[in-house]
Amino acid sequence: MKYILGAPGSGKTKEILKLSEENRIPILCESAARKERLLQRAMQYGFVIPVPIVFSEVTAKDKVVYVDDIERLLQAMLGVKVDIVTLNLLKPDDVTTLKE
Repeated sequence: MKYILGAPGSGKTKEILKLSEENRIPILCESAARKERLLQRAMQYGFVIPVPIVFSEVTAKDKVVYVDDIERLLQAMLGVKVDIVTLNLLKPDDVTTLKE
């Protein structure tokens, strides 16, 4: 798994939209409203991405997805505030850190 780290406004969403277009992998999101915002942002950047998938719409045919804002997704899926998470970082080159 790869990780994109950065402060708000550093370009994380733009980067995942670019990767979604390049690799033809949809973005998993927490709501229909977020799905529409991702499509609008992609258009603003000139990207043509696969239609994002709301977590409640995931099917067995969805083998690989990207996630933009894991905290938002987890909180929507679980219905609770997620306060701490851990990540397994197996290789340092799995991380892309964006600067503001």
